[in-house]
Amino acid sequence: MHDEVRTAAAFYASPAGERTVRLLGPHLTRRWPELTGQRLLGLGFAAPYLPLWDDSSALTVAARLKAAISSSESSIIHYPRECVVSGKGLPFDDLSFDRILMIHALETDHAEAGLLRAVWKILKDDGRLLLVIPNRRGLWAFSDTTPFGQGTPFSQGQIRLRLGQAMFHVEHSETGLYVPPFRKFGSGKIGQTIEKAGGTVLPAFGGVVIVEAVKNIWSGLPLLTAKSRIPARRRIFEAG
Repeated sequence: MHDEVRTAAAFYASPAGERTVRLLGPHLTRRWPELTGQRLLGLGFAAPYLPLWDDSSALTVAARLKAAISSSESSIIHYPRECVVSGKGLPFDDLSFDRILMIHALETDHAEAGLLRAVWKILKDDGRLLLVIPNRRGLWAFSDTTPFGQGTPFSQGQIRLRLGQAMFHVEHSETGLYVPPFRKFGSGKIGQTIEKAGGTVLPAFGGVVIVEAVKNIWSGLPLLTAKSRIPARRRIFEAG
């Protein structure tokens, strides 16, 4: 797990990491063009992408998962408002954020179900989650020199299932990062051309899956008293 954070830090400090942010940035801002007056949390290793909304969001916080960070790295800050958190219990009040961006988080966290449920609690009821994860059918999942090659990749079907179990409803799903993880393909106009064409030509083989989801606050199951002649109020318990 420690290697995953070191890989991400080194990658985004390199020209290859900067090109990746430029290629993925348009996918993210198409979903969230601007976040005027909204509170944004970046969870995982999201700091390189948060400046996309710095000019509009009311508050932006970056949080790295403690399980993936060694003690020697815990004091290294990559963003002005960054903290280190535990995936099982995020140190934020319930309903704290309007938007949560998760990248390099779910695939590297062993307690993924607990992490998603913790995210569900701190996201406002009308909030939105944007999740970026390695696509198991894409080349980037096999590249050990990038953070997208660390942890466990997902298919679109698998991530929909995980989100459903955590009481999220997927509203949009797409792939991105069609440029192969090789230096000569990712630079300049070549990379931009491949990225624009990839969604039409080879959508299933993008390097990442990008999913936007909302809270499913109606996913409780009713328990009714059997053989009762008197109408009783439904009891609701949380599923998942």
